[in-house]
Amino acid sequence: MKDLVRYRAMESLCRQSAVFRPLESWRLLAEAEMWHHKAQDEIASHFMECNSVPPIVTVAPTKSVPQPRDESQLPIN
Repeated sequence: MKDLVRYRAMESLCRQSAVFRPLESWRLLAEAEMWHHKAQDEIASHFMECNSVPPIVTVAPTKSVPQPRDESQLPIN
């Protein structure tokens, strides 16, 4: 996320420079757009990292205890 601040700053700088340099504004605005897309990609990757589902851990099956088939096989307490 450190890069996001840098990308936004560069985008802003390019847009401001385009205002003061009208002959180069087309190039500066294109560069600002590039920085904007880099910032969007950074946000998207951070979103994916934060919202990814951890892998499901499978548990080894345990031996099942045989169940009585009818009530006559139940132990008497």
